[in-house]
Amino acid sequence: MRDVVCPRCGKAFVCKHDETCFCTKYVLSEENKKDIQSKWTECLCEDCLSLYARPIEPKCESRS
Repeated sequence: MRDVVCPRCGKAFVCKHDETCFCTKYVLSEENKKDIQSKWTECLCEDCLSLYARPIEPKCESRS
């Protein structure tokens, strides 16, 4: 974990930088990923990331 300041909005947040990080709940299109990478080198906070990404849909469990 590390303390980060979002380069887009200036909000402080904790980046877990692993599979438990909030960013793993989102999917970025290749276009949006390139756009973010061209503008910023640091992680975005969840509020800003959610403007560029869509949430991952939960998997439906089949019922037998």
